[in-house]
Amino acid sequence: MASRGGRAILHAMRIGPEVLGVMDATLSREWLITNGVGGSASGTVGGANTRRTHGLLTTSGPHGLLLTLLLKLDERVRTDAGGFELCLTLPGGTRAPAAPPIEDFALDPWPVWRYRQGDVLIEKSIFMVQGHNAVVVTYRHLEGPPLTLSVSPLLVAREPRALEREDAELGSSVHGIPGRVRLGTRAGQPTLTLWHNGVFMPARVWQHQLSYPLDAEAAGRGEDALTPGHIKSPLSAGGALHIVAASEDDLFRSLAAEERLGVPPPRTLAECVAALESGERERLEGWRAAALEGADFTARQAAAAHGGPGESLARRREPLIGVHDPLLLPLATALVDGLTWRGPRLTVVESLPSGIECGDSALRAVPGLIAIRAFDAARQVLSGYIDFLDEGVAPSRFDPADGRPLYGDAAPSLWLIHAVDLFVRRSGETEFLAERLFQPLESIMHSYRQGTRYGIGVDKDGLLAAGTEGGPVKRSDLNALWYHALVAMAQLARLIGRRESGAFYLAWAREHQKQFNDQLWDELHSCLWDALGPGGPIPGLTASQLLAVSLPPAALRPALAARLIATIERELVTPVGVREAMGGGVVSTAWMGPFITAHLRARGRSPETHRRAREWVQALRRGSESLLGRPPASFDLGTNGRAPANGNGVAAPPADEDPVALAPGADLSSTLAAAELLRVWIEEMDRAELPALTGTPLATA
Repeated sequence: MASRGGRAILHAMRIGPEVLGVMDATLSREWLITNGVGGSASGTVGGANTRRTHGLLTTSGPHGLLLTLLLKLDERVRTDAGGFELCLTLPGGTRAPAAPPIEDFALDPWPVWRYRQGDVLIEKSIFMVQGHNAVVVTYRHLEGPPLTLSVSPLLVAREPRALEREDAELGSSVHGIPGRVRLGTRAGQPTLTLWHNGVFMPARVWQHQLSYPLDAEAAGRGEDALTPGHIKSPLSAGGALHIVAASEDDLFRSLAAEERLGVPPPRTLAECVAALESGERERLEGWRAAALEGADFTARQAAAAHGGPGESLARRREPLIGVHDPLLLPLATALVDGLTWRGPRLTVVESLPSGIECGDSALRAVPGLIAIRAFDAARQVLSGYIDFLDEGVAPSRFDPADGRPLYGDAAPSLWLIHAVDLFVRRSGETEFLAERLFQPLESIMHSYRQGTRYGIGVDKDGLLAAGTEGGPVKRSDLNALWYHALVAMAQLARLIGRRESGAFYLAWAREHQKQFNDQLWDELHSCLWDALGPGGPIPGLTASQLLAVSLPPAALRPALAARLIATIERELVTPVGVREAMGGGVVSTAWMGPFITAHLRARGRSPETHRRAREWVQALRRGSESLLGRPPASFDLGTNGRAPANGNGVAAPPADEDPVALAPGADLSSTLAAAELLRVWIEEMDRAELPALTGTPLATA
């Protein structure tokens, strides 16, 4: 294993015994892992599924269509002294009376449990096979007398947010041979294959009314799941049971062809699992080492650019961002987990486990990749969107059924220009810009100037309008993006020696900025108009108005920028996110990154503004503790944070006994929020002021 400064980078995030001994606490801690092609596995530390989206194997089709096949595994241990369960199922809306016998839980780097009951110590680990819809579960008998382990799969075949119902067709086809069993689902759906080194005992038992207590949308609606049989294995100390579940019947043939099992391929399942585990650890170690080095390099650049004490920090021999940083690896993991192959195209999904790809979110996430200098991944994401431009319009999303690009939103093309500008300036790839990127970007500018068939075009007053059923409107957020795109194109043109084009775009940007400030500013409310419509200005304060300040250079004049940020801070900002509009209790975590950037740029990079920024990051960090460091897509604050509570016009962080909850239907991991917070953490924070925040790993409870 590679190391940095004498310490392994692939360190564990652990849950302490004070949490593991409390049932509600173990069921509120949630983990998630992915396979790089849109599939995932997720659940709770306590072992019971508490949301519909939890599942041990959620598979992804080639274009992103998701199907949960394996809900979980029920595990029972029998010894001469008696028996016990390793994990829990929640039937009938009731909680089990006691926590499972978990001695230790860690993300090491995937979920690893240790269960101790009397003299028996069992270790369980779960990891996914990268590039394949497959999950590997291993049980190791570490200490104690001989025992028998019985593992029962719970089979479903549904979309992640649906609920299964008892169905005679599901699991009606079961074909077993020693070491493998194929479980049919339904016509037109994939087969679930289980490889194992135990003995499969067929059965057909339905479990009814499975409860999801953390899923408000599923309240009162239980689920049915089929147990098609049991895998049993006698184990002595030192023995292990391996189970590999996949929707690919030829999984190991494919892995052998990819040379991931060694040459020659091993003969036993245990050897195959060992090879896969070793390869996965090496892969994760490699990218984490690269992420740390890239983040440290970027942090030094940012410190030098900020000036003052940052110039000496940039020359410091010790890392500015090291292995004990509490946020870097959790946020980088959440971001990289969102990198997903859709056929030959690499993209970034908006959140997990839903795995939905949105054009603006995917391209907004690219600066996070650039912050850790993951230039290869950033280049591939950008190329994928360049290839699908239509009249200068980038796809707003792709149909998960057939991969067909869908158009109509003006924002993705403008985010594409922003991401390319940052990518080229940081990577220095001007040749790639000249040969591959610049001409398509110019097609965006020309198409938007002339007008597109999607109702996007520059109006005679110079502002960008986008068509709606009621007529074209000039949104403030789109025009902030448009201003930045004009400035970016001026910079990109100069980088490849096109000085006249650069001067043209810069002059255009200056004229647009004047119109932006004169027409889109709402003086009475100290914010921007939401839009200018056919009937005049449309009022409304939204989180997206942050783009007028957070994107460099700011579209708003400095005095107006400071007023806008004060208004947004007072009306929209909460400790764990930003309301997308006034009055709502649901807040978006993804807008916290742009807000912190805008706050520092509008208010100045003083010790006080950095202190406030750290408080926001710390509050969001605490709010995400139950998700082991992953920021969710949104929180539902209820009454928390609705009114200022600290005398500064800013909502106070929630007390430890009054935690925030995920918003109904929110995904467990927001890739976009992780990307935005990662960028802020690396590039915006004053690293000379950070030691107080780096004391404990993020996911340690």
